[in-house]
Amino acid sequence: MAKRPADDRTRRARVIRAARTTSKLEGARSTDATRADQDAYVRGEIDLAQLGARVRARYNLD
Repeated sequence: MAKRPADDRTRRARVIRAARTTSKLEGARSTDATRADQDAYVRGEIDLAQLGARVRARYNLD
């Protein structure tokens, strides 16, 4: 059975919330640009690979 889009969005939101919480606990916070990319991922506009590529490119991690 295929997942419903709402289920995917809930899962993506949970993943991003956990990542942001981990960053906060470590004393960091992502930039507004990265947070915007994370929000685009939650909305389903980009996939996880695209999110990772954007963040790596932004911080010259490639």
